[in-house]
Amino acid sequence: MKNIIKISAVFLFLIVLASCQNKTATKNAEGNETSDVNSEDGSGKHEGEATNTLTLQLKQLEVMNIELGAIKHVNLGSSLKVNGQLELPPQRRASVSAIVGGRVESVAVTEGDYVEKGQVIARLNNPEFINMQRKYLSAKSNISFLENDYLRKKGLLKDGIASARSFQETEAAYFDGKAELNATKSTLQLLGINVSTLENGDIASTIPVVAPIKGYVQNIEINIGKSIIPEQEMFEIVDNEYLYLGLKVFEKDVDKAKVGQKIIFSLTTRPDKIYGAEIFALGKAFDMDTRAVKVYAKIIGTHEGLLTGMFVEARIVTSSKEVNALPNEAFVSEKGLDYVFVQKEKTDDKIEFEKIQVNKGISDLGFSEVLFIEKIPESTIIVLKGAYYLNSEMQKGEFGDDD
Repeated sequence: MKNIIKISAVFLFLIVLASCQNKTATKNAEGNETSDVNSEDGSGKHEGEATNTLTLQLKQLEVMNIELGAIKHVNLGSSLKVNGQLELPPQRRASVSAIVGGRVESVAVTEGDYVEKGQVIARLNNPEFINMQRKYLSAKSNISFLENDYLRKKGLLKDGIASARSFQETEAAYFDGKAELNATKSTLQLLGINVSTLENGDIASTIPVVAPIKGYVQNIEINIGKSIIPEQEMFEIVDNEYLYLGLKVFEKDVDKAKVGQKIIFSLTTRPDKIYGAEIFALGKAFDMDTRAVKVYAKIIGTHEGLLTGMFVEARIVTSSKEVNALPNEAFVSEKGLDYVFVQKEKTDDKIEFEKIQVNKGISDLGFSEVLFIEKIPESTIIVLKGAYYLNSEMQKGEFGDDD
């Protein structure tokens, strides 16, 4: 009897234990309890669960070529699309050549250097330079004798002692000597030799080559020891401060261009940077080959990154509409929706981004209007370039790395 009672008790215990296990399994299946909450990364997210934030090391930004910045205000109203290039007036471009031949003794600049007007940029030597200075000193010394003889003969002629012929010969010699002195002096001054220093006995063995305008050295065609012939181009200097736009407006659109109209433009090599300009003149000649008229516009604001000869894509603004805009590289699209990345937090070594949904408006010149679904502060830092790479990195975190 006792054995029967013991067996019944054991059997009852096994039934209760099985019931408890079934309840625990049911709770786990319904998600009410889980052993993954305290997972190794502490995120509390299951593998494959979507997230809208991404944290990177600061050094990763440079590797991924990520560019940050604020919202830009761009005029994307109605406009006339034109092309052209950056030009300089002839007064702001100088070709530097040698007046006389010689050998290059030194070069004082490199390409890209800024120079002031009159700055010495090279020196030439030639034995002929020394002869020119000797001729000047000789003419300077001889003129004193010729002048005294001229004045003496003039007095003798007045007293009837000297003949008219003798006086005329003396007079001619004096004026010839004076002309030679002045011509030699002008030549030396043209070569850049200081005549006052020369008269003190200091003969220069080289002549300077100076910059005729201020600006940047664009081309250098010489090197030390190279022989230069007269009028050979040695340097090219440009003053980019006076750059302007030369745009071609086609025949059908000529009436739409007016002096004073605003222009927005970008370089064909860097479409994500916008510059401003204003039309100051309309060409009066019609190009029969291109069926276009030249329009000239002065650049407003920064000239940074602009060089003569660069091609530009421009818009002549016919109706104004300034909007909040971002470069096209700031947007990513998924399932017909558009997103951008904004900076949330930043520490000494890490930075956190949040992906937010936006709407895109009108697009032009590499920019698109951005309409935020939820208002954000004006000072918000946004990913302007490289959003595609951030999105790819975020998707790795969501779905796991293939490796």
